[in-house]
Amino acid sequence: MSLERALDENRICARFGRIVRIDWIQPREPYGGWTDAAHLEAEPVQTCTSVGRLVRDDDCVKILAGSAMIIGDEERIMLSGIIEIPARCVVRIVRLEERKECDL
Repeated sequence: MSLERALDENRICARFGRIVRIDWIQPREPYGGWTDAAHLEAEPVQTCTSVGRLVRDDDCVKILAGSAMIIGDEERIMLSGIIEIPARCVVRIVRLEERKECDL
């Protein structure tokens, strides 16, 4: 790993915190068209797992970015792979340990 890359990763970590895993419940997609209420049955919910950098963490929403990079100075940060998870759907958040790269 280059010194420049290591410094960039540390700046990203300092700004956004660590990488986390979020287990959350995904609501069912809306039914299309009209549905007879007499035949409506609840379906099992889907439990999802998402991993990324926690870029927003408040009472309403958790926002993860799959990738982050700094362009030029620290004022220009680019994010990719954004996912917004409603806070009420979150089952668990686990902070993941970052390990140094190994030479292969």
